[in-house]
Amino acid sequence: MFQTLPCLLALTLGFTTGNNQVLDEFNYPSSTEVRKNWQELKGTLPLAMQKSNDQNVLLLSAPFSSNREIPRAGMDKSVKLDLTTPGVFTVDVKPEAPDSNHQVSLYFKSGPGWYSAARSVKGNNWQTLRFLKSDFRPEDKPAGWNNIDTIRLVVWRESDSEPNTHFQIRDLKAITNEIVIIVPDPGQQQKDTNTVAAADRIEGFLQTSGINCDRISESELTITTLGKRSVAILPFNPDLSAKACGTLNQFMEQGGKVFLNFHIPPALEKNLGIKKGSYFKPEAPGGLASIRLKDSKILGLPTEVKQASWNLVTGIPSGHGARIVGQWYDEKGKSTGKPALIVSDRGAYFSHLILGDDPIQKQALLTALMGHFQPALWDSIAAATIAQADQVGPFQTFADLRQHVVTTVTPAKSSELAARDLDRTTTTLNQARRLLEQNQAFQSIPFARTCREKRVKIYLLTRASPPREARAVWDHSPTGPYPGDWNRTCKELSDAGFNMIIPNMLWGGLAHYPSDVLPRSTTYEKYGDQIEQCLKAAHQHGLEVHVWKVNHNLSTAPQAFVKKMRDAGRTQVSVTGEPSDWLNPAHPENFQLEVDSMLEVVRKYPVDGIHFDYIRYPNDRHDYSDYSRQKFEADTGIKVQNWPADCYNGTLKSQYRDWRAAQITRLVETVQREARKIRPGIKISAAVFREYPDCREWVAQDWPLWAKNGYLDFICPMDYTDNDTQFRIWIEDQQKHLAGSIPVYPGIGALSSRTTLSSDRILGQVDMTRKLNAGGFTVFSLNPQTISSIIPDFKQSAGKVKAVPPHRLKK
Repeated sequence: MFQTLPCLLALTLGFTTGNNQVLDEFNYPSSTEVRKNWQELKGTLPLAMQKSNDQNVLLLSAPFSSNREIPRAGMDKSVKLDLTTPGVFTVDVKPEAPDSNHQVSLYFKSGPGWYSAARSVKGNNWQTLRFLKSDFRPEDKPAGWNNIDTIRLVVWRESDSEPNTHFQIRDLKAITNEIVIIVPDPGQQQKDTNTVAAADRIEGFLQTSGINCDRISESELTITTLGKRSVAILPFNPDLSAKACGTLNQFMEQGGKVFLNFHIPPALEKNLGIKKGSYFKPEAPGGLASIRLKDSKILGLPTEVKQASWNLVTGIPSGHGARIVGQWYDEKGKSTGKPALIVSDRGAYFSHLILGDDPIQKQALLTALMGHFQPALWDSIAAATIAQADQVGPFQTFADLRQHVVTTVTPAKSSELAARDLDRTTTTLNQARRLLEQNQAFQSIPFARTCREKRVKIYLLTRASPPREARAVWDHSPTGPYPGDWNRTCKELSDAGFNMIIPNMLWGGLAHYPSDVLPRSTTYEKYGDQIEQCLKAAHQHGLEVHVWKVNHNLSTAPQAFVKKMRDAGRTQVSVTGEPSDWLNPAHPENFQLEVDSMLEVVRKYPVDGIHFDYIRYPNDRHDYSDYSRQKFEADTGIKVQNWPADCYNGTLKSQYRDWRAAQITRLVETVQREARKIRPGIKISAAVFREYPDCREWVAQDWPLWAKNGYLDFICPMDYTDNDTQFRIWIEDQQKHLAGSIPVYPGIGALSSRTTLSSDRILGQVDMTRKLNAGGFTVFSLNPQTISSIIPDFKQSAGKVKAVPPHRLKK
C-alpha cells in the first residue's frame, strides 16, 4: 500500500545512526580472486566462491572426516586497520548441515598477539553472528585495536566423527552504534554478575525498540574508543577507575551523555550535575513498587513504570539543568519521597538497577531517555515499533496471526469476531506508517503501540487451555514474592491456572527450614519454616510443591561453613589451581551431605516432589583437586602421569569425563531410590542444561541416562531464549534424546539473566510446547516482577481451564 514500506523494514532490521564499516563483503568475482585476499589455514580445503540467492558468497570447506587431525577450518586475511572505535563485529554464516552446531571464532591479530571471541551457529539457515567488542579476549600480548594486521575466521570441529562439511560466508562488518554500554573486563564478568545482567536487560529493551548498542569494557574505555557516540550507559559499575571517570568527564564536556544506575562516582558528580545521596531500604516488602514520571521535555516518557526494588541510592540535582523526573511509590500508591530518575543536560541517574518487570513500560522509559539524548534515533525507534505491531506471540507477520485465529478459534462465530477485531487494528497501524512517511517519527509511535496492544489482547483471549498439562514456575526466593504470605502467592498462581510450584528451599550449604543437616538461614530465623508454610498454602490452593535444591553450590552458605569445607579439602579446584566454593561431588562426605539433606526434606514434609538443580560440575575446568586425582586413580586403576593435563585435554580426557559424569549420576540414582522408599509416589525431577551431549562433556550432566534408567519422572531443561526457532530446536532435540521415557517441561525464560519476555512472547513459547506435545512448561522465575506483569495474563489465556500434570496421571 505504501511505497516506503520496504524502506521501513530495512530500517527495522538494520538501521543505525552510527557507522557500518565493511571489512569484507566476500563478493569476489572468482575463486582465484578470493584466494588472492584470503589464505586457508592448514588442512582447510581451497577457498571458493558460490552463488546464494543471486549473491556471490565465500565457501569455506572443512574436511573434518577426511582429515581427522584438524580441529578447525579457517582462513586469514592480511589488513592494516584501526578498529579502536567499533563496538560490534558481524558476519553472516550459513552451514551446510541441517543439524549444525558449531562454534565460529573471529580473531584480530595485532602485533605479537590476538583478540578473539566466539559465537555459535546452529541449523542450516543464514545467521548473523554478533561479536561484541567487550567479549574479545587477548591472547599473548596484542599491540592494540589501532594496529590490526590480520583477520582470522575459524569454524571448529563439532565432534570426532563429524563428516566433511561446508559453510557459506558473507558480509563481515565493523559497526559503531550511537549508544555504548560500559561493562567489566571479560575476566571480571563472572564476578560482576549484577552488572552484566543489568547490561543485558538494558540492551534487550533498547534492541526491541530498534536501538542497537555497543559494549566497551572498562579497561578499554578511552575518548578514542567512545568516538562520536551520543550516550554511554553504566548499568551498575561500582568500581569504576579514576581513568575511566576522567574519560567520561571528557566525553560529557564534548557533548556526550552519561546514564548511570545505582552508583555515582564522586569524580563524575560535578560534570553530571547530580550528586550521590543516601542509601535507603524500605522496612517491608512493597516499599518500592513503582515509579511515577513527569517531564514535558522528554518525549514519550511513560507516566508510570512498575519496578519491585528492594533498596536504592538516592541522587541530588546539583547543576547542568538537573531535575527530578521520577519518584518512587510503594505498593499502596503512596509516595516515598525518594527520587527514582534524575535527568540533567549531561546525562541521567536511576537510583536502582534496571530490572525486568513491566517490560513494555520499562522499554518505553529507556527509549524515551535515549531519544531525548539523541533525537536522530526516533526514526529507528518508529520503524521498529511499526514492525513489532505485526509480531505478536510466535507469529512474525499479521497474516500468520490472523490465519491462526481463523483456523484454531472455536466456535466459528468467535473466530469471525476475532478476525474482524484484528482487521480493524490495521487502520491504526496504517496511520503510524503515514506519519513516519511524513517525517513525523515520534508521532507515529503511539499508533503502532496501540495497534500491537490490541492485537496482543486478542491473541491472549483466543489462547487454548488444555486440561492435561504441567504448568510450573520456579521460585528462586524461599519466601515467594510476598515474604510472610505464602497464601497470597499460591492463590494468585492457582487463579492463573498454574498447578506446580518449584521453590528453592535449600543449597549446598544453607536451608530455609529447621534442618538438622545444613546451616539454617536468616530467612528461616526471620520468617520461620518456609517449606511448611509453602506446603500448607500450596496444597490448600491445589498446587503441587516440588522442593528445589541447588546442589553443591556454596555461594549462599555461611562463611564459617565454607571455610570448614575448604579446610577439610572438600571443595573444588580449577584446572589451573584456583579454589572454588563448590562441594566436590566425588568426596564421600559431600555425597552423603547431599543425600542426607534431600532425604531430610522427604522425611519431614509431605512434598509432592524433589527437584535437582546445579546437579553438575561448574564447567569443564573443574574439578582438578588432589582429592579428585586420588579418587579417580582409586576408582579406575589408572595412574595419572601428568596431572591435570592428561585428564583435562590429554590422553585420559575421555576416561576422566566419564568418571566425572558417574559422580553426578551416582547422586541422582541414590537420592531417587531412597526417596521413593521413604515416600512412595514422590516425583523426582531436575533442571538441566539444554544441549546434550555438550552438557555431559562440559559439566558432567548425563540427563538422558537418568531418564532412561527411570531416575526422573520429568525434566525441566533451561531453554531460555527470545528466539522461538531456537526454542523449538532445543525441545525437539531434548525429546529425541528422551525418546518418550518421561515428559519434558521446557523452561521458559520470562525473566532470566539474558532474556525478558513480554506475556505474548511467553505464551507463544507455551504454544510451542503444546504443539510439540511436551507435556507442559516451567516459567523462570516467580518474583514481584513476573507475578505482577505476567501471571495475570495467564489467567485469561493459557490457564483459564484448570489442568492436571501428566506425571500425576502416570501409572
